[in-house]
Amino acid sequence: MFNKFEKFGTFIKRENTIFMILQDFINAGLEFIVIGGYAVSAYKHRFSVDADVVIKKEDKAKFEDILSERKFVKIKALNLNHVYAPEFASYKLNEKLPVTIDLLIGGIGSRTTDASFSFAQLREYSENKKIVGVEKEVIVKIPKREFLIILKLHSGRLTDFRDIAALSKNLDIELIKKFIWIGKISIVKDNIKRLLSLIEEKGFIDSFKGVFIGKKYDIDPDEVKKLKKLLL
Repeated sequence: MFNKFEKFGTFIKRENTIFMILQDFINAGLEFIVIGGYAVSAYKHRFSVDADVVIKKEDKAKFEDILSERKFVKIKALNLNHVYAPEFASYKLNEKLPVTIDLLIGGIGSRTTDASFSFAQLREYSENKKIVGVEKEVIVKIPKREFLIILKLHSGRLTDFRDIAALSKNLDIELIKKFIWIGKISIVKDNIKRLLSLIEEKGFIDSFKGVFIGKKYDIDPDEVKKLKKLLL
């Protein structure tokens, strides 16, 4: 069993590996957008052992070549039914501290709501941001807070709700409204209601410990509650 310092060290090593791969993509002149945990880290640092990268379909082989050179092995490949996100491939570095890179090819889709967003849509609402890790940093294209929240409201896991709470600051609610109501709308509404219920629970705020880095968990419940406007 790892003690807490050993466990922290394993997270750092995994994070460093992911930053190295992202820098490899940049050095190769490839265009991509980071979503998921590492996108959230651009706003509030949290640990993750995998990276989700949205790429253009025509660049797929170039990304695969770089991952292969770094000894990553394809462990899963799926053809999806989403209009804007037709393919998914997962690559794993099988070492003592495994690291996973997921390629979302052409766009991103939600298995929960059947919504999908194209690479072009994500790019329009993304910007270059610095992800600062414990030891390394990298500048990559990241969706705006509002678009990350849209993606996470369509996913609806507890981890997504934590991320939404961490991202909720000075939000453009009108931008969220512009894209949120696609796919299975009833599920999206239920996810918003669940989030608004969770933010009232003390245990929800306490659950941020060990997920996000920092002694202060500066989550503002009132900012999260502004998402209630989506239901009006």
